[in-house]
Amino acid sequence: LPPTEAARAVGEDTVKALSQCAGISAVKVFDCRTYHKAFSNLLKKPDETMVVDLLNHTLVVQCLDFTTTRLLVLALCPITLFTLNLLRRLHISTVHWFYEDFRQALYWKEVVAGYDYFFAIQKGPLVSACEAQKTRYGFLPTAASPAAAIDRTAGVKSGADVAFIGIPSPYRIGILEFLASKGVRLAVAGSGWNSYRGPLERFIVNGKWASPEQTASILSKAAIGLNLSTMDPKGDRENTHISPRVFDMLQAGCTLITEEVPLIYETLVDCEFYTFLSHKQALDVIKDVLSHPEREKVSTEKNREIIRARHTYENRVREIMELTTGR
Repeated sequence: LPPTEAARAVGEDTVKALSQCAGISAVKVFDCRTYHKAFSNLLKKPDETMVVDLLNHTLVVQCLDFTTTRLLVLALCPITLFTLNLLRRLHISTVHWFYEDFRQALYWKEVVAGYDYFFAIQKGPLVSACEAQKTRYGFLPTAASPAAAIDRTAGVKSGADVAFIGIPSPYRIGILEFLASKGVRLAVAGSGWNSYRGPLERFIVNGKWASPEQTASILSKAAIGLNLSTMDPKGDRENTHISPRVFDMLQAGCTLITEEVPLIYETLVDCEFYTFLSHKQALDVIKDVLSHPEREKVSTEKNREIIRARHTYENRVREIMELTTGR
């Protein structure tokens, strides 16, 4: 289980689904945050390398004690290549689900060789790296958080035209400020927005990291969910990854508007959404969606049914189990 907020939220939903699918007695959870904090507090002088080593040693002992057959490591867990190789020699199958951006979370380069299976939300160099190390690669998008499965209250007026949840970046700020200047009512949330100063301040509903429950509450009051990459995808559209929140947006009943990037079509192959290539096009799409509420209601309900049927963490966990166990 990852130690950090966004990766941890996905991890918690994955663990719950895994326990439901495999049975609670068949699953043991190793919480990296708990052990990292405990070992950090034991040391008089901070030493990240020693903390990570102690954490890894504890993981190996627990795997042996539990008679583990398969280890699923979720994104941003500090599990070392040494540990992975040791576990493989003990005939424990190693599996990783990398749901971060490979251009930003670079640790994958150091550990990909230690995994039997490497699942990711992107392709790019990950595929060739897995091939070179004889690691089995699989494209596996994230899913909708159970917390987003809430119904909109009938007759309640939407609190915002467009909801955006994510950390601020120059690219994201530029688009959102443009939309605000054109009269679009926004609801903005995410870690880092509490430090923002500018025309979007009046639209910030949560300036810190938004939990799945807070995310669901914000999205349920918005007509549109806006997916924006951290960086302008214009320079690398092929490898621009898709935020896990696109599933939450659809499940919450929002119309999804996102950048035109190849992975959106593979991630949401069976859902309806709108794309844009420029600030102006994004504004035009938003205006069109807001002017046809009845049309969008049909699409959003269809999307919610698809999400419930095909894009839950139980769906993803079953896929991992089938691909790694053959059943």
